[in-house]
Amino acid sequence: TMMMIFIVPTLSATFESLGSELPMSTQLIINFSDFLVNYTLITFASFFAAIGLFYSFIRTKNGSRLFESFILHIPVIGTLVKETNSARTGRTLSSLLASGVHVLHSLEITEEVIQNSFYKEVIAKARKEVQDGSPIAAVFEEEEGLYPPLVGELIAVGEETGNLPDMLHEVAKFYEGEVDQKTKNMSTIIEPMLMLVVGAAVGYFALAMISPMYSMVENF
Repeated sequence: TMMMIFIVPTLSATFESLGSELPMSTQLIINFSDFLVNYTLITFASFFAAIGLFYSFIRTKNGSRLFESFILHIPVIGTLVKETNSARTGRTLSSLLASGVHVLHSLEITEEVIQNSFYKEVIAKARKEVQDGSPIAAVFEEEEGLYPPLVGELIAVGEETGNLPDMLHEVAKFYEGEVDQKTKNMSTIIEPMLMLVVGAAVGYFALAMISPMYSMVENF
């Protein structure tokens, strides 16, 4: 942005004074620069207004739910969100049950701890099913779109063996490890991709602004 506002106009004035014909790539950058220079306040105001509107929108019930749904359907990111919530559910329930908190109260507290509304609904549904005498595992097994199948399977084993806190602890440990590993892998992949994107942007800018200079030198 700083280059577009301060450097490009200087080069643009030089090209204009020499009356040289500019390639399309250079003209695009100059047009964009002219827009930023002429409408700087409007551009920045619009940018921050858009951020403010987006933030206000996702704070509404419908906006938050739409955003959460969108995040859950993004490849890789959606898997991370599912595994993070699985780990958080397992860790919270395991700690509460191991401390002697009643299962219904444990589910109620877990529902408050979980931030995603889709997962809150699953926990609320599990609490209602337990009140009706159904096993907890049945709810998690039905919600494989949110909780991976392993979560329901381990909870079922825990309920059958009377060792539910330990099984939930295993769920938490497993998915915490998965999230840590995938986060590290993402960092390894994203860094070179960012370098390529930044390099391509800088390279395009450099070629677009330097190529007219070479043309002018050849003409002289």
